[in-house]
Amino acid sequence: MEPEHDLKGWRKVGEDITEVLECEPARLYVRRIIRPRYVKEQENGDSVFSQSALPSHLPFPKSIASASLAAQMIISKFVDHIPIHRFIKQFERQDVYLKNTTLIDLQKKVADKLTPLFELLSQKIKKSNYLQMDESTIKVMGTGKKGKAHQGYMWYYLDPKEKILSIHYANGRDRKYLKEHLGDFKGYAQTDGYKGYDYFENTTAITHLNCWAHARRYFFKAYKGGYKPASEVVNLISKLYELEKTFQPDTKAEEIQLEREKYATPIINKLFQWAKEQKVLPKTDIGVAITYFLNHEKGLREYLKNGELLIDNNPIENKIRPLAIGRKNYMFAGNEQGAAQIAMFYSFFATAKMHDVEPYQWLKNTLEIIDDYPINKLEELLPVK
Repeated sequence: MEPEHDLKGWRKVGEDITEVLECEPARLYVRRIIRPRYVKEQENGDSVFSQSALPSHLPFPKSIASASLAAQMIISKFVDHIPIHRFIKQFERQDVYLKNTTLIDLQKKVADKLTPLFELLSQKIKKSNYLQMDESTIKVMGTGKKGKAHQGYMWYYLDPKEKILSIHYANGRDRKYLKEHLGDFKGYAQTDGYKGYDYFENTTAITHLNCWAHARRYFFKAYKGGYKPASEVVNLISKLYELEKTFQPDTKAEEIQLEREKYATPIINKLFQWAKEQKVLPKTDIGVAITYFLNHEKGLREYLKNGELLIDNNPIENKIRPLAIGRKNYMFAGNEQGAAQIAMFYSFFATAKMHDVEPYQWLKNTLEIIDDYPINKLEELLPVK
């Protein structure tokens, strides 16, 4: 921008630059791929036709949807928590009209493309030696009476060291799903106090440890409910967490184990001694807290033996939040197949987030190349660094 007056006799001595951040709404356009058809007459009178194949980067040859459109729709729903009907409204403002059924079908096509990758992710989980586990609910529409939904479960399996997450849908909460999802898993399994996880107590291949955050919640509830002596327990557990905060990402596991043995073990001994001395009614808040605490003493002490183990299950609980937000927006899964798709997408995007992988670009690029990618190198397409 130049001054409005006459600049004759003036000499430029510099300039000021003002930067203003502008925004352009998502731009939609139709890309036309023109492929001429050719014919050649043969000496015998037959005709031979020739035409180039569609580019391999078009993942849905019989659909108008590109990889970029499919990726944007999936990211909007599962990362930005925008339900499909609102996604459709956004496009209508640009005079582009899409049907709900079209986008649901597109979601299925994307899921089908990514299924081999999800199987690889699940295999990596089974080969881990330390998993955190949790589960959450999701409403799923049934095939029976119209409008009738049943409660399904999302089972979460997190490797906190490798930073990969695998979520599996099941229509129940029975321990049989643990066997189905984990296969021959061997190592440490960290969970809350749900009885289904007692399955791990009956196998020598898996060491079961529990979560101190859950134990603390029980005592904090008792304290808030009026049992003031529980404040001592809450304060002592806080000291365990203060110790954990002193460890840096590069602190060696051996050093962590020694520090815990020196400082955490005496605190934990004091906590369990206190709990065993209390005389309270079992159905009160403090009674429930103490019962939970004593029943899981072995699992709560387990993290002391290995510096690679975490004090609680908070990392995996944080991974459930996107599903909780999603439930408020799309309310339910249309069927069990849709629920399995939801589990798959949340698995990929949670893993991508832990590895600082930009989800849209990853999904778009993957859809464009996965069909022609060597099967023995497919693991390279996982959203990890």
